[in-house]
Amino acid sequence: MPKHLSTKEIFQKGRFLIKDVEVELENGNKATFQYWDKADTAMIVPVTDKGDVIFITEYQHALNSLMLSLPKGRIEKGEASMEVANKELQEEIGYKANKLDKIGSFTTIPGYISGKTIIYLARDLVKSKLKGDEVWKLTISRYPLENFERLIDEKKLTEARMIAALYETKRFLSR
Repeated sequence: MPKHLSTKEIFQKGRFLIKDVEVELENGNKATFQYWDKADTAMIVPVTDKGDVIFITEYQHALNSLMLSLPKGRIEKGEASMEVANKELQEEIGYKANKLDKIGSFTTIPGYISGKTIIYLARDLVKSKLKGDEVWKLTISRYPLENFERLIDEKKLTEARMIAALYETKRFLSR
């Protein structure tokens, strides 16, 4: 395994912090790589008593598109991921979860991005609204968890983290 030699910040703008990491390879050569030092994210799959998943549709500026999404939020230093998950539910869909299970976590592009996504299953939902920090309007929709794959086939759901979270939810609930 390569030996870590040093890490240094090379660029920061807004939430984007790019770092260099220097390593010594097994053959003795040194190499430098860059990565985005990203905060972890809490992503929530809110499932109603009827088995529907509550989604939001939000504007994604990098693709200039409205996209179906799950509630999610950045976990700041010192915050507990479970508290962030329940806060984001209240801000984004107007519900809190009386039952919140951490069902997994995963990375996305670990050679280039350091943060992980922590998945929570939210159940026993009760109305509770908090003011959020969203700069655009979110719309809410519901789709049955049992056949969410249809949303993939119809190109309504395209983000890999969300697709993985929904599969993980189905797997968790089938145990």
